[in-house]
Amino acid sequence: MPAAIGVTYSPRGGSSTYVGGGFEAVLLAWSDNSEAFGPSQGRARFDIAVLGPVGDEPALGTMVMYRLGAQVSFERNASRRVLIPFFTVDLGGLWTDASRTRWFADGGVGIYLFHGRNVIVDLEATALLPFKDPGEYGGVRTRLGASFSLW
Repeated sequence: MPAAIGVTYSPRGGSSTYVGGGFEAVLLAWSDNSEAFGPSQGRARFDIAVLGPVGDEPALGTMVMYRLGAQVSFERNASRRVLIPFFTVDLGGLWTDASRTRWFADGGVGIYLFHGRNVIVDLEATALLPFKDPGEYGGVRTRLGASFSLW
């Protein structure tokens, strides 16, 4: 399932907020609204986004952010298609000309605004923790995605 994504990233180190868009490849997705053990919705995914600074604050320039991770719903049997909460966890990197590559982990929560057989719309917010210079590059990342089935 491919997805179009919109992304914001707000580092705490006094740099600008970044806004952009990108692409997500869903490697594995499932939806199981049964009484069986395990979460009802989830997916493993890879995403990449190009972000630009917003505002007049000093900025690092254009940024590329990429992640590999998973989303897993809270509920075992979500018998509805809307407003299903989930956890998310990822490993990734962010790259700029000024900083080069900074590896990070992020984790947070989100909500499937709509989870259908051929269309998934979700919103998530994560806390991004870089492995180097967390005081400068750590921050909040939000993502809005729309996935669709090709068949």
